[in-house]
Amino acid sequence: MDIKEKALLYRAHAGDRGAAGTLYEHYYRDIYSYVFYRVNNASTAEDLSAEVFVRMVRHLPGFLDQDKPFISWLYGLAKKVIRDYQRDRKELISAKNISGDPSNRKALPSNGRSHTHRDRHALGCFQQALQRLTDPHQEIIIHRFVKGRSVEDIADLINQSEGAVRILQLNALKSLEEALERENCL
Repeated sequence: MDIKEKALLYRAHAGDRGAAGTLYEHYYRDIYSYVFYRVNNASTAEDLSAEVFVRMVRHLPGFLDQDKPFISWLYGLAKKVIRDYQRDRKELISAKNISGDPSNRKALPSNGRSHTHRDRHALGCFQQALQRLTDPHQEIIIHRFVKGRSVEDIADLINQSEGAVRILQLNALKSLEEALERENCL
């Protein structure tokens, strides 16, 4: 963690709303994207992402005593928020929420291009298959292939060795392939 980030964290902890806002602006897109691929619904992803940052402010003192990257801690909060949501809701989000609802189309994480029907269908297949995976497998697939993080970065984020991440990635890809076949996407 660099000095600027550490200073922002201490200022946010002290009640500086501007510092908390800067942290929010800097990390929101990463957290939103991660949450979106876990819950498959844009408005739910927005709500849960906001909850991550509410918890960030509330639990910041606990983070300041840790020696790990801030983004890793935020992803940990996001995992807890998603788990709480899924436990409370006890339902799977259907593919209709991804590709059938026009309000979700504009909120899909994108690289600046519009999504065609084929893109939305492929994304829907991918997300339905992703929902069939275990949490650790979902996390690896999202970090490695959706967010494009390196094995080294993921190892830091999830507090595992690079070798463990590679093995988890291999198993996750096998599980994803099986899930895609079950969804008739391959």
